[in-house]
Amino acid sequence: MANANVGGSNVLTAIIKEYSKFISTDHCFKLAVTILLCGVTLIWWANGVSSSSSDGDLADDKNSILKEEDVQSLQTEDPSDDSDIDDNDDDDENKSQQTTSSSASSTIAAHPTNNLHKPITKCPTREKALAQGLVLYNKHWYNVSKFIAHHPGGSELLDQYLGTDITHVFHVMHRNPKQIMKYRKPVRGATEEEMEELLQRRNEVSQEMFDEYEEGVMTKSHAADFFNRERFNLEAFEKDAGELYEDFTKAGYTKPTFGFVAQKTALVLMFLFLSVLCMKLASSDDQQSIIATTPLSYILPGIFLGLFWHQSGFLMHDAEHHNLIGNELVNDILGWLYGTVFLGVNGAWWREEHREHHAFLNAFDEAGFKDPQMKEDIWIQNANLIPFYGQELIHFLANFQHILFIPIIFFAGRIGIVVDSTLTERKFRPWTILGNVFHVLLHYAVLSQTNTPIRVYMAGACQFAVLSLQLLGNHHIKPWNNIHSASEGNFSVWQILCTQDFDTPIWFRWFYGGLNFHYSHHLFPTISREYFPITTPRIRSLCEKHGLPFIEVGFVECVTGMVTNMNEVKKEFAKHGAGTLSLVYG
Repeated sequence: MANANVGGSNVLTAIIKEYSKFISTDHCFKLAVTILLCGVTLIWWANGVSSSSSDGDLADDKNSILKEEDVQSLQTEDPSDDSDIDDNDDDDENKSQQTTSSSASSTIAAHPTNNLHKPITKCPTREKALAQGLVLYNKHWYNVSKFIAHHPGGSELLDQYLGTDITHVFHVMHRNPKQIMKYRKPVRGATEEEMEELLQRRNEVSQEMFDEYEEGVMTKSHAADFFNRERFNLEAFEKDAGELYEDFTKAGYTKPTFGFVAQKTALVLMFLFLSVLCMKLASSDDQQSIIATTPLSYILPGIFLGLFWHQSGFLMHDAEHHNLIGNELVNDILGWLYGTVFLGVNGAWWREEHREHHAFLNAFDEAGFKDPQMKEDIWIQNANLIPFYGQELIHFLANFQHILFIPIIFFAGRIGIVVDSTLTERKFRPWTILGNVFHVLLHYAVLSQTNTPIRVYMAGACQFAVLSLQLLGNHHIKPWNNIHSASEGNFSVWQILCTQDFDTPIWFRWFYGGLNFHYSHHLFPTISREYFPITTPRIRSLCEKHGLPFIEVGFVECVTGMVTNMNEVKKEFAKHGAGTLSLVYG
């Protein structure tokens, strides 16, 4: 028996010795860090779930149509039902925004030029249709009051467009509009007077947006780029914009090719391979190599790791728009892979916020921000947003926001979006936890190839900051509009005035992931970025024909403009808000 124990002890000792050859002290440290990260991730997740547990009534993520029997059951409602929309459909997030905004407005005096407090012209036709839960589509009124809570894109999106003509925005935001609408029965046709009144209101809102655009801090220098409001005719523009989209869909631009998807995926994997290769070279026994003996030992693999995240983010964007593969479920899976697993950003969270970003671009109401992806908690990018910042910390940071803007993005940008995508998720999804675990394991395996994992990760995070600047640059210095009036206006005009493209050479287009053709994406979200080089010249011609701005800026010029804009808004905040600089600029 004793011999058996000795033998067992010898075997155990042998196993430990053999295992110790593989697991060094450095590996143990990395493993401990990995376990710690997993624990922190689970804590973040638990906090996010508990804070958003009341949001479980949100509609399904899938951007698909309702089952036929569900639609038919909705049609059993009385077409003449004049009941108001149930205010209880608003989620808890909006309630918290209202609380925040009331606190902010009591702390900060309203900005004199802030259009939050401008009286909104009431359109009788819109007000009547809104009260009845109606939307106008192809000159017919449809009752959607009982469908709002079931809207796959979220109840708030449809709620904001009640009483308006949704024909064009419905077409460009959905891949299969005819299939969706074939099960719906209109209440009645619209009268000539109603059509004329809604057109007049859309034109009034467009002119108000032109005023806001011309008053913008940074847009004045680009006002000559086709912008001529005297040449603009809304009815003619709407006709041409609708025909342009029809041309794009008939040409098959909503269907990407397999070659495009394979090429972009290969690019992502190539950057991951190059990052690991550089780590291996830096950790090799040949200590005389340039990579091993200089800061390149962590900078070079960090840059490639950052590019891996960078390009994964673009593919997540495509997949969550269902613009990669024809099948929606496959797109959702790819969005989870490229986003949650590769990038570390919750793909489903991003999809929900990005829908609102497209529908409420640079918009707000009396309760606060409506565009969640252009909202920032630590700086103020537009004077119209000043009333929503009531926290004393923001008062202090606003004094230096033009200085802190770029350092914050470079050193905290990646960590911020990873944490935010976990903490603010609105619906519990088990596969998100699984994706987070895979993300940690993947990066543990990758960073185990280097002796300086933290330096490599931080170098990658700095490179990833370029993506943050790219994402902000398309809309950051553009006007912000009140959603109540903006949703009554023309969707295409709204998107054009709040967007700009990056001017990039052909050989460098891959680096921007379609952000260099952002007019194409925001005007027609269902079009694949594979075709943006074809669609953009035609959109440019459309803008030129109708006197609308079409702006292309270089990346450096764009970043400079954002910093300058931050400085101008800081001065406005100091004049009409709070902060130490009010003594200088007040």
